[in-house]
Amino acid sequence: MPTVMEEKKDYILDLTKIVPMLLKRWKLYAICMVGVILFSLAFVFTIPRYYTCQVMLAPESGSGGMNSILSSFGFGEPQSTNDAISPNLYPDLMQSKDFIVSMFPVEVTTLDGSVNTTYYDYLLKHSKSSWYMNLIGKLKKSMQAKKVETNTSGAKGKTYSASFLLTEKQHNIAGAIAGKINYNYDKKTGVVTVTVNDLDPLVCALIADTVSNKLQEFIMDYRTKKARNDLEYAQLIYAQTRDEYEVSNRRYVAAVDANWDVINETAKAQLEALNNEQRMKYQTFSAAAQKLEAAKAKLQEATPVITVLQGASVPQKPAGPKRLFITAFLMAFATFLCSVYILSTDRSWRT
Repeated sequence: MPTVMEEKKDYILDLTKIVPMLLKRWKLYAICMVGVILFSLAFVFTIPRYYTCQVMLAPESGSGGMNSILSSFGFGEPQSTNDAISPNLYPDLMQSKDFIVSMFPVEVTTLDGSVNTTYYDYLLKHSKSSWYMNLIGKLKKSMQAKKVETNTSGAKGKTYSASFLLTEKQHNIAGAIAGKINYNYDKKTGVVTVTVNDLDPLVCALIADTVSNKLQEFIMDYRTKKARNDLEYAQLIYAQTRDEYEVSNRRYVAAVDANWDVINETAKAQLEALNNEQRMKYQTFSAAAQKLEAAKAKLQEATPVITVLQGASVPQKPAGPKRLFITAFLMAFATFLCSVYILSTDRSWRT
């Protein structure tokens, strides 16, 4: 029993001994602080600052078929669903190669006006990174075996989507774009938030605005896809029935003019037949006209209303990295490690 009490007493902290003992080792703390500062100058403070731009949208929920949007991007076969396009599936759309590749030719300009080019060329040639990340990238390239270029001669004369045949550089740029665009959907409010990060504030705002517009276009396109197809078919049927009615009507009028004074039964029978045909064509034409108007109304009903709650604007202050915060955290962590080291090597503080 006394042995247990003695073991417990060994772990009682005596602050009157600990604080002076730690202060005596101030040189160790000073060395650690200098090391943290040098590390921060070499690594933390060389990380380029980035800016963040947010766009908030409130798309109107609708009804109809949704999965055609997924099938068009290779996510599966079309299936029936209650919503025309579910916001939960926007990340799949925005991370799809088709959507990302569509960002390649977007024109961007830096805030200082020194760069005016496509987004693809901007990320490929003008995107900055820290010196050690550049060094790591060069080491990876030097360690990798020389890759054999993909033989695309068999693809000549064939039509593929823009995202089907990508080079290694295009794949890398597509991955960089996917990492810069973030998405959040609030199920309670139904608000879609698109966040874009970039090293240049103007480029950040331009890409956020472009992503917002493209997302709205995709929503509009796929929400109204079936309605637009129905409208095109209704317009085709309307034009055909109108032409057939006009031809039948001209034939009937011409027959009446030619036989207005003829009273034989044969002429009467021919006029009656032409009259019946003209009436049938008119009824068909009238029904087609009604269907055309219904298709127009259906398209108007299917067209969603997308409210822009917060548009893109050029950010004034960088969003990160928090260099001073990181440095302060490293200094606090280094102080903790030094204290643990001192307390573990010098046990005179135990009572």
